[in-house]
Amino acid sequence: MAMTRTFLSVAWVFTAAAINAQWCVPTTAIPYAASMPGITHFACNTIDRTSTDIENYPNNSYVNTGLTTELEKGATYAVTIGFTIDNIISPHMNLRIWIDMNHDGQLDDVGETLLSVDHLAGPVYTGQITIPNTAMTGPTRMRVTAKMCSHGGHTLPSPCDLPADPFGYHGELEDYTADIVDAVGIPEIDVVTGLSASATELNTTFHFSLLEAGDVRLEVLDARGRLLLSNTAMGNTQGEQVIVMPALAEQGVYIGRLWLNGRPHAVRFFR
Repeated sequence: MAMTRTFLSVAWVFTAAAINAQWCVPTTAIPYAASMPGITHFACNTIDRTSTDIENYPNNSYVNTGLTTELEKGATYAVTIGFTIDNIISPHMNLRIWIDMNHDGQLDDVGETLLSVDHLAGPVYTGQITIPNTAMTGPTRMRVTAKMCSHGGHTLPSPCDLPADPFGYHGELEDYTADIVDAVGIPEIDVVTGLSASATELNTTFHFSLLEAGDVRLEVLDARGRLLLSNTAMGNTQGEQVIVMPALAEQGVYIGRLWLNGRPHAVRFFR
């Protein structure tokens, strides 16, 4: 039986508000002294930035670096964060990396905290982040922070310091642009074409063509998924194939399934 597949092309339209998202700028990271700790090195993919720990002293310790890197959906990237500590107040720091995956101008939605590690003595942490397959493509905000931990009486880091840490945001926040792109791969070629099956009171016959040689396993299942017939043909060559199997006892709807080198292909037919 000939089968017709219909594919629908759907255009997605995003509003300008989502594309031009505006992210909060924390204003509570005011240094208590020149010794306040911060980020000295951040590396992720093509970004490799080294800086002093407090770049704007005595002003708010937030930096929009203006640097961009391309991150692929589904891919995992090594990250390195170098940081200082103020051992007198807090011997450890907490680290976070947030990315606005849905471009809504916020960094605290579910799945947008890509790195969360606490109580680190430093001076360097190396880990990894993975970009979800559900991320929206295009440029978006990536925020990195190193902040004093609870040893100094501090709350956990949040991307906008909301609610505000009562002791102040003692650490540093750095912003980058993450350009999220679709995964790039080689399209899989369908190596089985023209698959069909037919059944009579005498036998069950499969017709198909192979674009690559390999071992073929044929199965017939009933409408409830129960296996009724199976046959394995080893070492099939490329080209047209006809394989005859025993007859099916009853009339009805059946599923013919062909496995080639571990990959399944299926077709529905009647007896």
